[in-house]
Amino acid sequence: MNTTRQQTIYNAQMTVNSLVIYRRILEDGIVKKFVNMLEMASKEPKNPAVIMHYYDFFSSLVKKSETSVKPSVGNLWQNHLLNLVLADENPFSLRCEKSALKDAGELFKTLVKKDLASLKQLYDFDFFTFTAYLRERSGDAIDLPEMYSTKCDKSFPYPEKYFIQKQNVKSLLNSSSSWDKSIGDLADFYSKVGCGKFARYWAFKLVDTQRGGELVGISEPDSIQLKDLIGYEEQKNEVLRNTRQFVQGFGANNMLLYGDRGTGKSSTIKALIHEFGEEGLRMVEVTKYQLMNLSEIISELKNRPYRFIVFVDDLSFEEHETEYKYLKAVLEGSLEPAPENVRIYATSNRRHLIREYYNDRAEDEVKAQDTLQEKLSLSDRFGITVVYLSPDQEKYLDIVKGIAKNRGIDVEPEKLQQMALKWELWHNRRSGRTAKQFIEDLLGKMASNKTV
Repeated sequence: MNTTRQQTIYNAQMTVNSLVIYRRILEDGIVKKFVNMLEMASKEPKNPAVIMHYYDFFSSLVKKSETSVKPSVGNLWQNHLLNLVLADENPFSLRCEKSALKDAGELFKTLVKKDLASLKQLYDFDFFTFTAYLRERSGDAIDLPEMYSTKCDKSFPYPEKYFIQKQNVKSLLNSSSSWDKSIGDLADFYSKVGCGKFARYWAFKLVDTQRGGELVGISEPDSIQLKDLIGYEEQKNEVLRNTRQFVQGFGANNMLLYGDRGTGKSSTIKALIHEFGEEGLRMVEVTKYQLMNLSEIISELKNRPYRFIVFVDDLSFEEHETEYKYLKAVLEGSLEPAPENVRIYATSNRRHLIREYYNDRAEDEVKAQDTLQEKLSLSDRFGITVVYLSPDQEKYLDIVKGIAKNRGIDVEPEKLQQMALKWELWHNRRSGRTAKQFIEDLLGKMASNKTV
């Protein structure tokens, strides 16, 4: 009996080591614990450390399952392995993301099928036999937790379309006896929704690491949608038109949205994620201090089939700040052309993005013109500039009424107008942001039963 159980461990080790196309899965922390546990059990099953390795491995699976917001399939190990397979960026998934599997060579397909067969063996690993072997060899009556199945009772997180299709493929593989025969289903999945983080997330931020910058997915981006933005129809339509052309693969420009504070410039851009996310639009937000990483970011984006907007909010530079030179190079001034699947969208409260001083004009004529041209040329490199100005009183009140209607506020119109004007007077600014803040305050008062 021991020989059979030892063979189970040996077969799993050989299967893990044989992976080629999906080999990056071995870098996963839980898979590493699985491999180390097998290694120790094959050599020293009586060593108490083997038991500790199993508890550590099992605990990691439980934690992963309980903190996940996604529906599951199979037992803890199986669900984790399925998630790794469907998210993995490898030569197969990346190829299918861009082109049909039929264009791949037969030798390549054979490697993929071999890996899928190996992954199926790992998926079906007999944990009951494994834990029985550990108990038997330890010589003690150890109560080891058994692998259990999880319930598929969680709702689909954002973006729902991706997780629905992912769940369908997970269920298909769970019921399949031969994963190598499911290569077409996997190829279709990668082709429809993509692979890796750009399939899972629609919005990203750049996080500074010791190795530089890393794009990290935002699981729940700002929920603002264009229909929530009242007013500025002409401006929104211009942004929509350019973005729609970009997403559809037609000519499109980099965009600069500038104007007064709180007028909805940033919200307009952020809302584009929800408008075009299902059509392949992705958004990467960077700060002006991260612009030095812009060329590396674009290198990561340019070979993917998605359309990327690099979003720089509140863009402006002081005299001593030179990060704008990296942006200029990407916009137009580099020997290497910008990729056709990346555009820069920026917002600013300044028309001229680099602060201009009187001294720039007061110097000798030649030097003054050089300095001035250097500063003005950045904003000129955005193909389209859209202006957002503070609303007059009538438009401000229209925004208030529109937000109030969307939020279900039932207050007599004259009273609502009086309160909105008083709020605007206290805060000394008319804008969409001021209107939204007024409505939030009003909702809070109504909810706490204070007199309105």
